[in-house]
Amino acid sequence: MFYNEIFDKNIFNSKLAIAYGFSKVRDYYILQSDIDMENFNVIVKIGKDSFEVNVIELPFNEEYVLFNVSDSKGKFVSKIRKKVNELIDDIVKNCFKSLDYRKILLDYVKEKYGTIPEEPWEDNNHATIKTTNSKKWYGIFIYLPYKTLGLDKSGKIDVLNVKLNPELIESLIDKKHFFPAYHMNKKYWITILLDSDMDLDLIKSLIDESFKLVEKV
Repeated sequence: MFYNEIFDKNIFNSKLAIAYGFSKVRDYYILQSDIDMENFNVIVKIGKDSFEVNVIELPFNEEYVLFNVSDSKGKFVSKIRKKVNELIDDIVKNCFKSLDYRKILLDYVKEKYGTIPEEPWEDNNHATIKTTNSKKWYGIFIYLPYKTLGLDKSGKIDVLNVKLNPELIESLIDKKHFFPAYHMNKKYWITILLDSDMDLDLIKSLIDESFKLVEKV
């Protein structure tokens, strides 16, 4: 099973991976690890923008295929998934550098505009940023599934909605990094995917433009 979305907010560090226990085999870094489940271990294979995990059933070294069936249920396979997720979290923590774009951008608006984010809705991970004087939104951070944006990827990602001139919105939208605004007026707002391919300086400039439009400065 692939977990390639890890690269959207993290950068792989090969030196840390070797220290962790990975071995370099051609273009990949490979780790074989137990998961505290009798007769099972895991092979993790990391390549360029790919993070693959296979669960192996011992002693015959056969792939445990139920792990790769996303809708398979049951106490046993759920326990295996939990153990695998714990291993993945540990690998990401120890072998990757985090790219928390939301934090970087919130630090930016706090320093430049004195903006403190608000979380007006319960039970989600959204945050709004308001202008200094008019107290109107000039951005909203939303955590949503890739599939909501029409992308064929599993997992979730942070996006940012900002207000821009319609002409600029039209020139930016590519449905890869820039999308018609999610849950907002699509003529005046745009959704930006906050992944590792994005130019932070560009995003900051669009935030500045949104602030000016909303605050009318």
